[in-house]
Amino acid sequence: MTTFVKDYDVYHDESLIAGYWHGILFVPRHTRHRLLGLLASARTFTKHSDPVSLKSLNKPTGKVWRTVNCWLHIGIAALIQKLKGQRYPILTGQDKQTPGFDLLETVIGARFILFRVRDGLSTLGNYTDYGAKVETTYRMAFKGGLAMFANQGDQLCIRALHFDGHEHYGRGVDIGRILNRIGAPPAGVVLHENLILDDRSSDHRLPGSQAHDDCQLLQLTDLLVGGFRTVLGESKNDAQRQVCSPLLQLSDRWNQGAARMRNSKWNKGFCLSEGFIKNDKWEFEILQRPAVSKQPSLFNTE
Repeated sequence: MTTFVKDYDVYHDESLIAGYWHGILFVPRHTRHRLLGLLASARTFTKHSDPVSLKSLNKPTGKVWRTVNCWLHIGIAALIQKLKGQRYPILTGQDKQTPGFDLLETVIGARFILFRVRDGLSTLGNYTDYGAKVETTYRMAFKGGLAMFANQGDQLCIRALHFDGHEHYGRGVDIGRILNRIGAPPAGVVLHENLILDDRSSDHRLPGSQAHDDCQLLQLTDLLVGGFRTVLGESKNDAQRQVCSPLLQLSDRWNQGAARMRNSKWNKGFCLSEGFIKNDKWEFEILQRPAVSKQPSLFNTE
């Protein structure tokens, strides 16, 4: 079997509602143009050019709602890992009356990690500053994601890490705290020797922001963090619950257990986990809506 090297750019955003949520989106470089094309098509259809986010959404109408709706459908489709000879319909546009659809015929193969620090970062002691707490818990989620997504037949090479701004950390992101303490990556995973870190703004309207395409992928990451947080029970209003409801199909599959996920189009495409400190030690569990799940943790992927 021929092994190919697949380069990935990795995007991070966060939510501070009911804990601290890390969202990490892995985007393959060889398919990112297709994902970006779908996102741009939705913007054209809905005539929405501002940053896409759940934060200001409070009614189930208008171009913001329609764009968020389309982008979430596109994000779900992007996480598919196997089409199984089928074509997957995507909502790629919606005006006031008419929905527009496209068909996903080849896999994009993006991957998404959601990791919630259940009790928030304030419970973490012995850290120099807020940024160190973010970097340390990010490293947990990032390393767990690498372990889960490794050994899928091809070598995974991480080429860039993107964070949505650094001003709220009080300093730039310290890539050394992430990479120098991560240890040896899993078999089949390479951290590129010239790995790029970009922690500028994701708002493409601002001077000095990240490249336009990277801003779009950071905004999609932000949307997936907020969307999953919403369907997992931490929602702000009915409009957000309604627009995020398509993500229920993923969270429900995840909670049905490993056997169900092995037969899913999204197997190895996403992971939902949380961690907390108990008796001075980290404990890890599955993020779930039901009380009980058989799904293995991001930090126990055997």
